[in-house]
Formats: sequence, C-alpha cells, structure tokens
Amino acid sequence: RGSKLMIPARNTCYSGWTEEYDGYLMAARYYHAGSKEYVCVDRLAETLPGGHANENGALFYPVEARCGSLPCPRYVEGRELTCVVYKLRQNSPCQACVASRPYVG
Repeated sequence: RGSKLMIPARNTCYSGWTEEYDGYLMAARYYHAGSKEYVCVDRLAETLPGGHANENGALFYPVEARCGSLPCPRYVEGRELTCVVYKLRQNSPCQACVASRPYVG
C-alpha cells in the first residue's frame, strides 16, 4: 500500500504521485455544533437512494476562499476551493516527504 495525501486548493499532481480523485473541499458550517473536519469530496460523487427523513446527520458545505485568510489575488473571494487526493507511487524519491504531510480523507 502506498501513502495518501489530500491537498486543498490544488487540482494537479506533484511528480511521483498518482491522482486518486479531485473534487471540492467541504466541511460543516462554522456555527454548527461539534468538531470540524475538512474533507475532499469527489467531484464525480454518486448518491445513494434513500429516505427523505431528517435524521439530524452531518451536512457538508463547500469551503469558500476568504481574502485575508488566504492570499488574494491568488485566490478569489467567495470561490469554492478545489482539492485532490494523491497516492504516492512505490519506491518514489518523494516517500520521505510523506511523514510531514497528513492524510485527510
């Protein structure tokens, strides 16, 4: 098994990495109770048929760029942030960089 890495605000691969999928960075609203986690949701995600009852489950919302928190004009105020999930190829020269980069997803 190779190591995986999710990088927010990026949609292309680094050398030595293989893309698993790309999508949009999502999280719960800042005012919702509970802990927050940023997740990369596949842009080609499929839905599952199910009921329409409100079970008070987790809701995901797109993460939007905010100037000041992020450098603008590189980012655009209010624009949704993309993300990509990579898998490191076996025996890649970049394997040493995995230890300093957390995997989310």
